[in-house]
Amino acid sequence: MARTIQGRGRTALNEDRFAVDLNPEQLRAVLHGEGPLLVLAGAGSGKTRVITYRIARLVDQLGVDPWHILAVTFTNKAAGEMAERVERLCGRGDVWISTFHSLGARLLRRHAELVGRTPDFVIYDDNDSRRLAESVCASIKVEPDRQRVARLLRKLESCKHRLLDPASDGRLDRVERAFCIEYQRRLERANAFDFADLISQLHRLWRENPDVLDYYRKRFQWVLVDEFQDTDRAQYQLLRLLCPPGANICVVGDDDQAIYNWRDAEVAHILGFERDYPGTVVIRLERNYRSGPHILEAANRVIAENTKRHPKRLICQCPAGEPLDIRTFHDEKEEAGFVALEALRWVEQGGEPEQFAVLYRINALSRTLEEALRLYGVPYRIVGGTRFFDRREVRDLLAYLRLVANPDSDVDFMRVVNIPPRGIGQATVAAIGEVAQDLGCSLLRACSSRELGERLGGKRLAAVREFSASIERFRKELENRSVADLIEFVIAQTGYDSYIEKEDPEGSRIANLYELAKSAEEFAAMTGDGTLGGFLEHVALVTSEDLSAGNGVQLMTLHAAKGLEFDRVYMIGMEEGILPLVRRGGAEFDDGEDKTDIEEERRLCYVGMTRARKKLALSACQYRTLYGSTRMQRPSRFLEAAAAAAVPEGGWDRRPGWLRPESPPSRKKTYRRDEGLFSEDEPDIDLCGDDGWEIDYGDEYSQCASERPDGSAWLGRTVEHSRFGVGKVVGVRPSSQGLKLDIMFEDAGKRVVLDRFVRPC
Repeated sequence: MARTIQGRGRTALNEDRFAVDLNPEQLRAVLHGEGPLLVLAGAGSGKTRVITYRIARLVDQLGVDPWHILAVTFTNKAAGEMAERVERLCGRGDVWISTFHSLGARLLRRHAELVGRTPDFVIYDDNDSRRLAESVCASIKVEPDRQRVARLLRKLESCKHRLLDPASDGRLDRVERAFCIEYQRRLERANAFDFADLISQLHRLWRENPDVLDYYRKRFQWVLVDEFQDTDRAQYQLLRLLCPPGANICVVGDDDQAIYNWRDAEVAHILGFERDYPGTVVIRLERNYRSGPHILEAANRVIAENTKRHPKRLICQCPAGEPLDIRTFHDEKEEAGFVALEALRWVEQGGEPEQFAVLYRINALSRTLEEALRLYGVPYRIVGGTRFFDRREVRDLLAYLRLVANPDSDVDFMRVVNIPPRGIGQATVAAIGEVAQDLGCSLLRACSSRELGERLGGKRLAAVREFSASIERFRKELENRSVADLIEFVIAQTGYDSYIEKEDPEGSRIANLYELAKSAEEFAAMTGDGTLGGFLEHVALVTSEDLSAGNGVQLMTLHAAKGLEFDRVYMIGMEEGILPLVRRGGAEFDDGEDKTDIEEERRLCYVGMTRARKKLALSACQYRTLYGSTRMQRPSRFLEAAAAAAVPEGGWDRRPGWLRPESPPSRKKTYRRDEGLFSEDEPDIDLCGDDGWEIDYGDEYSQCASERPDGSAWLGRTVEHSRFGVGKVVGVRPSSQGLKLDIMFEDAGKRVVLDRFVRPC
């Protein structure tokens, strides 16, 4: 007969309580007895409840000593919440609930001497590891620049995650192998472990010491694992050592939410669990308590196209929410304007800003969105990331620009003098500093001095002189180039894009470089100020604003959104090449290629969609500027699948958002009478002052299709404008004043002009 333990301030646990608190599938998982159990927990299905109630039942009803229970998860927050729930349920706070890494640290300290350490070993954080890596690089005669250091650390970390010996790993080159071996030697000499060691060294401890392993097998007779789909090889092999076939291991996860392959997680573990543990009982949790039916129908359709998965389908348990909102826009500025306006309305109507989230595949997509939110005065917060102008590669380029504008800026000099690496080390910089102090001048001016030539010689002096000459060359180029052109020139001349390319397989950071150039171009078009000083002042003012601090609309990548949920979710940039992402230099996915990457991209899309509780909006653009060029885009295959759920009978409306009857109402655009010139589509801002007049385009969104002028005859034509000269029409838009033409002028760049103010050549 099951016994019940009454704890303070809690209700007794029994079958009646379980039947009230749990749905039938959850109840089956909680009541499962001995042997391996795989719980496939769909998004929003209450997986944490299953784990905590199962632990409570083991202690409360089956009389299992908490000493024999181990529960592991991936974050301290999740472990803390799980422990609190268990204590509330059964009144016991002595169940071992921790992260994998906390488990490793605790057990390694007990048996430190068996892995070459003493019990007072230290654990190196990321900064400690980086400093050690820099020292190792110097000792093996490798330039310790931050990109190379990060790349070498990542290689070593991957070896540890995969339980590979760097000395025999054929994927490593000579330098990488020498680095890994020396790094580990110094860790041991320092009586230290880094973060990845906490798992790989615990695996080594158990593998090499059967008596120690046997002790922990007898101790941890019931093992529960949360977020099992995120395990890497070292973590899974650790579990397999602790829990042989037939053991009481319960793993809870969702293969449809396995999105960390880039961090060495392997979805194969959850897909092959039944093979590794014969006799596994599999229970599917498919009842979703988070999202409305329209959201789940779309998400189910998207993920169903994956072939490497456990079949499951989310079933809505919530009241009907808002219909799925799918839109296409002309370009990213219009997309950002729409989202910013939606956010403003949400906040003005009393919605909590923190419940409005914008998700994107790569960080480069946030820049236009951030500017639109600032224009509308909507507070925002970058979650799990960095604001655009604070990103490292952007700050590096801005340092170059500030040095061009002000050669006496020593702070900017110090940031970029050896970025990318050009052989100017600390000793050389120290010599430059001494000369500058003696002469009473800036560091850059000291670089071209005769006195420095007397202190340095050979390659070191040549590298310094070349850097100084490059800054002067950039200053001269600015006389004939726009700021945007100068940025691209600096990127090309310094080789900065090649410098970060190896650490940027997705191309997101390289895209940020060209987003900065685009930002300069848009600033000049909006304000009429094309000077470098004006742009740098604009950036300084933007980065000093507090709109991105504290609470606000949540902006984040799809990866950062994992585990979160919001009332309103807007997923932008749903275009082929972005979601799914085609990595820089890679090929498009097709039926003849390996499906691993495209299936992970589909899972990532599914994770984003299932973050939404009440409203989900998906959008794509016809044109998008990335990596310094504007391209015509195709809607994502995932968007097509979601649209089939939203509009199953007749397809979906692919017209740009500005042609949609349901698009945002009246946005003010500035128009000059004499030239037919429009501003760059920025909402609610007069860019022309007293020289122009504002026109309300409310009727633009209410026109019937039959009333719109036919603009197809203009596309691709060469035209002439009285002020901007000759250009080519690359886009056409209807408006209440006539056709608006997107024209790429040979000398003036891209402009938006009414058709009656140009003539065909």
